[in-house]
Amino acid sequence: MKWLKDAYLDVVVLLIIALYAVYPNDVLNIVIWVYTALLLISKLLTFVMPTLNSKANKTSAPPIFYHIIYGLTVGIFYYADNLYLSGAWIVIWIVSVISFLKTNKTKS
Repeated sequence: MKWLKDAYLDVVVLLIIALYAVYPNDVLNIVIWVYTALLLISKLLTFVMPTLNSKANKTSAPPIFYHIIYGLTVGIFYYADNLYLSGAWIVIWIVSVISFLKTNKTKS
């Protein structure tokens, strides 16, 4: 359960996204768009900056946890009829999988 400490921010963001789906408002919308943009940029930068990739994958959380988080996030945005954010999170999910596979390939 030590890995929950690493994943604390991801759980909080998921709760904020769920709150946005139930009670949409402008402030949460802006916060979510900014967070999504920063996360997407950081995930895309891992392809050109290998040091970011190694730092991003230094977590004790199991990989399935992030698949669950990303899947729930995409589903919540789809439920909230926010297809742009849903699409952005699908890209984040795909880039994260590619990054994870790339890191595991270099380890072995």
